[in-house]
Amino acid sequence: MYPLYILQKQFGYASFRMKQEAIINHVLQKKDTFVLMPTGGGKSLCYQIPALLFDGLSLVISPLIALMKDQVDALRVNGIEAAYLNSTQSPQEQKAILDKAREKKLKLLYLAPEKLLSSDKHTSLLETLQTFSISLIAIDEAHCISQWGHDFRPEYLMLAQLKKAFPNAPMIALTATADQLTQKDIIEKLELKDPAVFISSFNRPNIRYTVEPKQGSFERLLRFLEPRKEAQGIIYCLSRRSTEKLADDLSRHGFKSLPYHAGMEREQRARNQEMFLREDVRIMVATIAFGMGIDKSNVRYVVHMDLPKSIESYYQETGRAGRDGLDSEALLFYSPGDLARLKHFVVIDDNADQTKIALKKLEQMGQFGELSTCRRKYLLNYFEEQAPEHCGNCDICLSQVESFDETPLAQKVLAALSQLQEKFGAGYLIDFMHGASSSRMQEQHMTLSTYGCGADIAREEWQRIIDDLVSRRYLIKLHGSYPKLKITARGQRVLEGLEKVILTRFKEKPAPEATEKLVYEKELLLQLKNLRKQLAAAEQSPAYVVLSDASLLEIATYLPHTKEGMGRISGFGQMKLERYGKSFCDVVNAYCLEHQLQSRIHLKSPKRPRKERYERDNLTKQETYKLFKAGYSVGMIAAQRNLSHTTIESHLAFYVQQGKITIAQLIDVEKIPVIRKAIEDTGGKALTPIKESLGENYSFAEIRYVMAHIEHMKLEEPVEYAYPPSYGYSGFSCLVLEPQGIYAGYRLKYQLNVQGITVQGTRGGRKVLHLSNAAGYAGSRTRSIAA
Repeated sequence: MYPLYILQKQFGYASFRMKQEAIINHVLQKKDTFVLMPTGGGKSLCYQIPALLFDGLSLVISPLIALMKDQVDALRVNGIEAAYLNSTQSPQEQKAILDKAREKKLKLLYLAPEKLLSSDKHTSLLETLQTFSISLIAIDEAHCISQWGHDFRPEYLMLAQLKKAFPNAPMIALTATADQLTQKDIIEKLELKDPAVFISSFNRPNIRYTVEPKQGSFERLLRFLEPRKEAQGIIYCLSRRSTEKLADDLSRHGFKSLPYHAGMEREQRARNQEMFLREDVRIMVATIAFGMGIDKSNVRYVVHMDLPKSIESYYQETGRAGRDGLDSEALLFYSPGDLARLKHFVVIDDNADQTKIALKKLEQMGQFGELSTCRRKYLLNYFEEQAPEHCGNCDICLSQVESFDETPLAQKVLAALSQLQEKFGAGYLIDFMHGASSSRMQEQHMTLSTYGCGADIAREEWQRIIDDLVSRRYLIKLHGSYPKLKITARGQRVLEGLEKVILTRFKEKPAPEATEKLVYEKELLLQLKNLRKQLAAAEQSPAYVVLSDASLLEIATYLPHTKEGMGRISGFGQMKLERYGKSFCDVVNAYCLEHQLQSRIHLKSPKRPRKERYERDNLTKQETYKLFKAGYSVGMIAAQRNLSHTTIESHLAFYVQQGKITIAQLIDVEKIPVIRKAIEDTGGKALTPIKESLGENYSFAEIRYVMAHIEHMKLEEPVEYAYPPSYGYSGFSCLVLEPQGIYAGYRLKYQLNVQGITVQGTRGGRKVLHLSNAAGYAGSRTRSIAA
């Protein structure tokens, strides 16, 4: 089998995304690889597909039990033998899994780093695994090994032992977020050998980024959730206490929610997570302890009630929305005061360097909240990726910018603060401007000229103006035993009338007129989701493991009536089609019958492999070709040109594909049908499985030549090869290569003209002319001519 075949047959996808194919091909060459790919980009396929092509067992190191379980469930649904080892399993269960791996009945084994290095009374698990045939090691969430990353986990440092324990197994390290410093640290800590580095685009075009003021955030959140009652989402809070309180408050308002944080009992956390995964509850309110282990594809929104500590954290957490590619949202509630509060959390004792980096990352996150330009551009530029000025899918790009001269209001704030001698924070300042007579208002302040100067404006509006003045550095916040506001030099200029305060506001743009496109059947989509939930419950797996929301949406759009039609839906691999195809067809057929609808599957583009990139001729290949035509062998050409044998063989294979070199000049044609059958049996383009099936009597070069020859034959008329009687045939036998590369054997009626060395005959009403050379018949080419 070859990668694209596995992708389509096992996983049900038509083509690779981003750099998946290049990554997989590099891993199949047994070379170390580093992959930086955004959340939802399909990182797992980059090691799962090679694992299926390699003979032995592949190890996957993953930080969380939930992530292992999700991935193993998804692989098993697709008919792939996979398992995980973790601390929740009994010794008997773990032994059964290891026995299965030892018997080569598993292709992938998932482990946590601490589990890998655990031991029983006599032997560590690592020592046990060294007795197995390990083909590949995948390190998921690889940023956990770096102290510069946003989620450093000391246990990951132990993974450096893997290269020593399995020196012949290639290693692939994968992460969704890592700046250049973190990338370098990951490669060094894992001791990757000259790895190829693959960095995919960080752009998640289906996610809309929005920032709203933190003032009144709960009411704003309720308004956001109201039209999304049927959608699943994650809401992040900074503290454990606020997590539980928000989950209770939302549930009281009719939005069933559960909390998740590290302070909960492990059983309760696992139970809450399971209910979220099985869609028994729509909303998970969590600290950052939740999410890394979630491979759930249909999260429709991620909300941050508090500011994340870095752009990396924000990007990874928001990336948990819309993994299925459907429209999703990322909402952040922001106040400049968040920065000051969070500074205490990012300080690292006795490590000034790391503290400096953490504070810088926090400041950059704050800048994101205060942007007046495209938020997506800021994110992509942070990860050193170029982006257009406007993305069309963030709150700023979707808004009309209006400018306001707020100098008079700003001067009121500054004047009041000045009279209070800059000794108070925003709360007291607003009370003072409102003319409050509360017990905390100092009596002498009530006699000042600015006391009550803002009573005609709502407290929320004054808070917004103060936040704006802080964000634009007219004011700064000082933190001691209690916060204070201070006027900057720039603010003093405003107070003196030397500078104006021009603030921007964003009004939502009117929605563009809808363009005509296929619409999905909403009622059918709900029925399909109910069916999915029933199937998932029966198999005790999360609903999205059965089928993604994107797949259900395709079904509800194209209405396939048959299993054949259902097979054209993205996400339906062969195993899922056999397992679930009829059930989904029955629901679609019943719905279409009731509503008198016809299938639209003919409007959907069929799954088909992408065309291979055409390999171009170049000067170095031409030099090899000239030497070969002059009679030089592969070894002689390699020595003269100071190139490897493999390189020269690839040049020659190129010219076989072009038809400039016949395969008979490179290989004994008796080997062609044997190699061709091995290619068909193994299903593809990966050389190693073909070579292993053929044995020592066949070389990689011969396999390359035959594969090139097959590609050439796809462009040619049928070609026939005559075999002399010495091959064990009575008379001449003919092997026919059809245009699609399919072999079929034929007998040839012939007559021999010894002087002209010409063989003629007829087959199926056609006249066949065979021209040979003095060296014999093997490898000579014929063309079939109409009779």
